Amino acid sequence: MSELISRIAKYADTYEMLPEAGLILACVSGGADSVFLLEALLEIQRSRKFTVAVAHYNHKLRGDESDRDEAFVRRHCLERGAPVFVGSGDVMAYAKKGGVGLEEAARDMRYAFFHETAERTGAGRIATGHTADDNAETMLLNLIRGAGSNGLSGIPPRRDNITRPILRVSKDELLAYLHERDVSFVDDSTNSLDVFTRNKVRHAIIPVIRGINPRFHEVAAIASELLRDDERFISGIADSFIEQRCVGLTAEAIELAQLPVAVSRRVIRKLCGRNIAFVHVSAVLGICGSDDPSASIALPGLTVYREYDRIVFSPKEETSEDSFALVYPTDVQKTVLFGAGLGAGLKMSCKMVVCSDIIQYEPQSASNDTMGEGALDTEKLNKSFTSFLFKSADICGKIAVRPRLEGDSIRLIGHGGTKTLKKLFIERRIPVRKRALIPVVADDEGVLAVYGIGAGDRAVPGPGDLAFQIDFEEI
Repeated sequence: MSELISRIAKYADTYEMLPEAGLILACVSGGADSVFLLEALLEIQRSRKFTVAVAHYNHKLRGDESDRDEAFVRRHCLERGAPVFVGSGDVMAYAKKGGVGLEEAARDMRYAFFHETAERTGAGRIATGHTADDNAETMLLNLIRGAGSNGLSGIPPRRDNITRPILRVSKDELLAYLHERDVSFVDDSTNSLDVFTRNKVRHAIIPVIRGINPRFHEVAAIASELLRDDERFISGIADSFIEQRCVGLTAEAIELAQLPVAVSRRVIRKLCGRNIAFVHVSAVLGICGSDDPSASIALPGLTVYREYDRIVFSPKEETSEDSFALVYPTDVQKTVLFGAGLGAGLKMSCKMVVCSDIIQYEPQSASNDTMGEGALDTEKLNKSFTSFLFKSADICGKIAVRPRLEGDSIRLIGHGGTKTLKKLFIERRIPVRKRALIPVVADDEGVLAVYGIGAGDRAVPGPGDLAFQIDFEEI
């Protein structure tokens, strides 16, 4: 085994890239990098127990040249005694349908084929021919795009079952190896075109850098490894914070703000569930330190907002649309399930009854409890205000169960004065975004009762009165 191949084997073993036994699937396009990958794996195979198969994907984007590459790979694998699996697809149609660029579409289809082939053949690893030069180019591209340490760490040596055994090998090294052994390969004509950003970096920027430091690919590989180790360590701290201090997609705003910024930024990205921009992360940190207990910001695909002392990451805007429930007089003996809108997690039933005793409601004082994320938390509200009775003769028009409207007010039994629902919600520290989820029982004249808060002193039934009863129950 040559010195170069021994170095590759040692590097691959460091990241467990090669299976102890069984099959490894080498992705071979026919270019120098992937052909060298196959040659290296076949040489390492002689002293190991695994076997090598080849996967080739014909993108059908370069006409006869694409077919030439497929024919070359088939012939080369036949000469090497390596089984080959070939796939192809209409990349242009896929790109048009998905609204993505050709490069992204080609990559998606290519990797889908690789994974399908690995599953079908039982291959434990999929090996790609990314080199040290590819890694250096990727680091520069990510720097140009404004990436953090994760992006600047370049191409990972291994991700799940995708491995890159020749990631520390330069293009010059592998070309020298192929020429010395008279191993042929094919050239992709698109690699010489500067219409692609990577080609511009490869042809215009890299030569200038290598003029300053001919070993740029080596120092870039070292920097890549250092950054990856740092990222793994800090990301682990962020994971621990989420596991120990976060509840679902919520966190204490002050705790998040007081974390080292390198950690808090990663916590925010993880809770967002996507790779948001630096400016968005900074905006979320701004909310954490805001004096506004209801501050919010809309991000791509989600909303982040304060609920007093907590910050909530919501994948979609909560809404009370389609939550209106008309319940009287036509819907007696009806049960309504509230879904994602008003009173999410509640079941409401209604019926007509004759009151046999005096109905008494105990006054409820303001509470400092707040509502948590998701459905209404009736454990933090007075449970005595989940059922209501209204004197039928005193109801004006029709009863509706709806969200709070601007200007809604009620004179609660036993309180003696009228208050707006907004003020009642503030007194009970109910977050702004939960207020629209609290069922309000009202008739044509105004509010009769508020779920979890209390009943008004209008339409209160007495003994023998025909009354309308509404019951709310958690589901």
